[in-house]
Amino acid sequence: MDTLYKTIDPDQYSLDDLKPAAEILSRGGIVAFPTETVYGLGTDAHNPDAVSRLCRVRNRAKDKPLSLHIADKEEVVKYVDEIPDMAQRLVDRYWPGPLTIVFPGNAGRGFGLRLPGNKIAQDLIRLAGRPIVAPSANLSGDPPSCDAAAVRETFDGIIDMVIDGGPTEIKQSSTVVRVTANHWEVLREGIITGSMIANCACRSILFVCTGNSCRSPMAEALMKRVLAQKLRIGPEELENHGYKILSAGTAALSGSRASLPAIQVMAEMDCNIGQHRARPVTEVMVERAEDIYVMNKLHINLLEEWMPQVMHKVHLLDPRGLEIADPIGRSPEFYRECARKIENAVKEIVAKYESSDRE
Repeated sequence: MDTLYKTIDPDQYSLDDLKPAAEILSRGGIVAFPTETVYGLGTDAHNPDAVSRLCRVRNRAKDKPLSLHIADKEEVVKYVDEIPDMAQRLVDRYWPGPLTIVFPGNAGRGFGLRLPGNKIAQDLIRLAGRPIVAPSANLSGDPPSCDAAAVRETFDGIIDMVIDGGPTEIKQSSTVVRVTANHWEVLREGIITGSMIANCACRSILFVCTGNSCRSPMAEALMKRVLAQKLRIGPEELENHGYKILSAGTAALSGSRASLPAIQVMAEMDCNIGQHRARPVTEVMVERAEDIYVMNKLHINLLEEWMPQVMHKVHLLDPRGLEIADPIGRSPEFYRECARKIENAVKEIVAKYESSDRE
């Protein structure tokens, strides 16, 4: 067969330029097109014969799942019944872009969707009027193609059309992340790293005191312990289950250790803060946090003066509105009483999150 080639200037083209490719897709043909990551081989996801042909062309196993490429965020609800909160955060932050999200569904295998950031890809998918499966334009196991010349070298005379939109920007495959109601896992890491996923997907909870040497690190440790027990996981697994727990101080000396009495009291409560190092509150921390819990009204006033726009998510740790006094310089029993108050408050916070997650 003769493969058609169409060169399109990504900065200056009309939808008419893409109509021949869209018509080929609607007939079940295979079209190579650029995304911001690599070139993809696209075909109609609803045409079983076209999908089988695509797998043969790429030497790809038929039982290996293919992700759908869509043109608009609003299309997600057409294909998945459940959008976990973690997935919605990723959609809001990284779409359009180099991220494939595997949503719950498909008999437990998950349902992969991607909204590419390349405008040619988006316009082509819209014109085709159907979801497109588009694995990378290479034989299975080979490096993905990052320009039309590489596609031509492998698939000339085998596929129906190649849209040459110039070299891709990122030149590596998209990150793939699987998300369920209470867990996320990076299946393939691309330019969007696991750390970036964690910062975005997780519900970030920030505890704030003054020096970040006793009250807030105790709250951080107790929150991790209580939450992990509820989820029946280890505290080190919390991020992969959607929770990022941090603490900081409004006047913290960066790198200083937790106070010795705080370390000792936490050890009595099965928490280890011996490796804790103090850090000052930063604008990034505050912006990323979904909830910020402080120990007294002075901390509220300081945050309000600094960043008034975040006050809707700043709360006194004690749900009754009581302040938790600074135990620095006080007796071990005062530390214990402080820790008990913090633990009780933390348990109420966890119960609140459980209730909201069930709604």
